[in-house]
Amino acid sequence: MKNLISYLQLVLMLPLIFGCRGNQNQMPYVPVDIYINTSLPAYSNLNIIGGWVYVTGGNDGIIVYRQSYETVVAYERKCTFELPNSCGYGVVDSTNFIVECDCDGTKYSIFDGTVLEGPAPYALYQYRTSYDPNSGQLHISN
Repeated sequence: MKNLISYLQLVLMLPLIFGCRGNQNQMPYVPVDIYINTSLPAYSNLNIIGGWVYVTGGNDGIIVYRQSYETVVAYERKCTFELPNSCGYGVVDSTNFIVECDCDGTKYSIFDGTVLEGPAPYALYQYRTSYDPNSGQLHISN
């Protein structure tokens, strides 16, 4: 009887363990280890809250966005629809609040990378960032 209960518990746990695997963001891994000095003219937009720049790196480039005085975030530009073979990349629109995929029209929030509308099932891939507002040094990595 004890073996039967253990067996039933195992069988009931299998869907929980393996059920979500097909739902993962399958962004192709590309090593990222970028250091940026935001006092350089090319990165001057990052010196204001709400400013952003494109940076070379990752799969299709990186969008770097200044969220607050102490917080800078970085997102992969590769769109998240039909990964890993996505057809497009994100472009910041004229409002500076939306990142729109140039291929499928998905719109993402530049503030946190979440999908606002469109067919993409995942938020933009977010890289790790470390920012020192006193020195203006930014590190982006994965």
